[in-house]
Amino acid sequence: MSFSIAIPVHNGEKFLDATLVSAVNQKRPADEIVAIDDASTDRSAQILKAEKWGGNIRYVFNENPSGYVDAWNRVVRHSHSEFVTILHQDDLLDVDYLYHIEQALKMYPVCKHFYSGYYYIDEHGNRTDESPGPKSLIPELIPGKDYTRHYLEGVFHNRHIHRCPGVTTERTMLLEKCSYRKEAGLIADDDFFIRVGNFTDVVGITYPLASFRIHNASATAKVESLAFQLAHDYVFSLKFHDLHREYLDDEERTMIARLSARFVSQLLFDGLRKRQDQWIESALELSGTMETVVEDWKRSFLPLWSKTIWFLEKQNFVDKKLLGMYCSLLYQLNNLKNHGTR
Repeated sequence: MSFSIAIPVHNGEKFLDATLVSAVNQKRPADEIVAIDDASTDRSAQILKAEKWGGNIRYVFNENPSGYVDAWNRVVRHSHSEFVTILHQDDLLDVDYLYHIEQALKMYPVCKHFYSGYYYIDEHGNRTDESPGPKSLIPELIPGKDYTRHYLEGVFHNRHIHRCPGVTTERTMLLEKCSYRKEAGLIADDDFFIRVGNFTDVVGITYPLASFRIHNASATAKVESLAFQLAHDYVFSLKFHDLHREYLDDEERTMIARLSARFVSQLLFDGLRKRQDQWIESALELSGTMETVVEDWKRSFLPLWSKTIWFLEKQNFVDKKLLGMYCSLLYQLNNLKNHGTR
C-alpha cells in the first residue's frame, strides 16, 4: 500500500507549520506529501519550501485558484499513491495516524474508505471537544449503507463520527466514482461522505487520530451569513437526493429535509432580525423550492414558534420592524436558555 498526504493551501501561514510537522513526523512515513499552493500571497510558499522538511514536501503552485472544493480535487489529481489523505492547512494528524490506517486496511483490504475519530482544537491547539465514544483503536468494518446512515445521523445531531482530517480514500475512487462536488458548497465534505458509502464498505477507528481546528480565520468563519449558505446547500442536497434515490433511503432523505427546514427557517429568522431583505427573499424562494420536494414541510418539520414567524411574515398587516423585534427577543431568550445549560 502507498499513502499520500495531500495538503491544499491558500494563505495558510498561521497554522501551516504545525500542519506540516504532523504530516512529516508520521510513525509510518507517507510515501509522499504533496502541497498545492493556490496563489498564496502570504508566507505559505516559504514555509512549504523550507529546508527543514528535508525535501519531503512536493510543492506545486497553482496560479488560477477556483475555490477550496476544486482544491481538494486538485490535490487528489496531483497525488501518486494508492490512498490519499486530504489534510487542510490548519488541521493536524496524530503521529500514529498512517500506521493505524495501514493496519486497518490490511485487515479489511476490500475497503476503499477509512476514517478515525477526532479532536476539536482552538487556535492555540488546545482541545475543546472530541468525537463521540466509545473510543477504540480496533478497526471496525462498516457496510457502506450503514456508514452513510451513521454519518448522516452524526451531522443531524451535530455529533459527527469524523471530520475531514482523519479520512483516507482510495485515489481511484476519488477520481472516477465519487469526487468532491463544488456545487455542494460548504457541505461538500458531508456530501461526499454521504455518497461514498454507495461505492464501498468502510473501515473506521473511533479513537481520535486527527484534530480539526476551529478559529476565526477559517473559510466557514468568514461567511457573512452561515445560515444563508447552509440553507442553499442543504436545499441543493435535498433536490439531488430526491432525483438520485440510490444513495439514501426514505428516512435518510427525511433527515436532509429536516436539515433544510432548519437552515431555511434560520435564514428567514436572521433576515427579519437583522432586516436583511435579501436573506428574507432567499428564504422565501428556498421555501418554494422545498415545497416541490416535500409538500407542506413547515407543518411537518417546524416547531410552533417557527411556524408562527413564517405565518406572520406572509401577512401584509404585520409591521416588519415589529416582527424583527420579536425575532430579536426570541434570539436573546434562546441565548439565555443555552447559557443556563452550559
